[in-house]
Amino acid sequence: MQVNARQSLLLGLVAFIALLMGGNAVLWLVDPARAAEALGMPLLTGPALSSQMDIGAFFFAAASFIVMALVTRERPWFIAAAVLALGAAVYRTAAFLFHGAPFLADMVGIEIIMGTILIIASRVLGRRSAGRG
Repeated sequence: MQVNARQSLLLGLVAFIALLMGGNAVLWLVDPARAAEALGMPLLTGPALSSQMDIGAFFFAAASFIVMALVTRERPWFIAAAVLALGAAVYRTAAFLFHGAPFLADMVGIEIIMGTILIIASRVLGRRSAGRG
């Protein structure tokens, strides 16, 4: 497949998102206190720390889906990563609307931008999976 300038830019943006997500996943493994601080939260202790570490799995899954999307160019991988990013934006917004959390416009904005880029990439760069019409 010949890649034009628009597709190259999109590939670069998607790869950058994968690096960000992968970097966050690694940070949760090697320095969870710093990872928690980067997300504006305290590092929890005891059983709560184990649950908090699940955030690293979120970033690992998103990065893995993006890498699979870049390697295979199959649309479902782009969409899976977009669902994670946009889902985070929805849940952050719900925390604000229903549970008294401050609205983190910068983080919600980044998640929406990343999810949107991934959806656009699925349409521009992706191909349908085998067995699908």
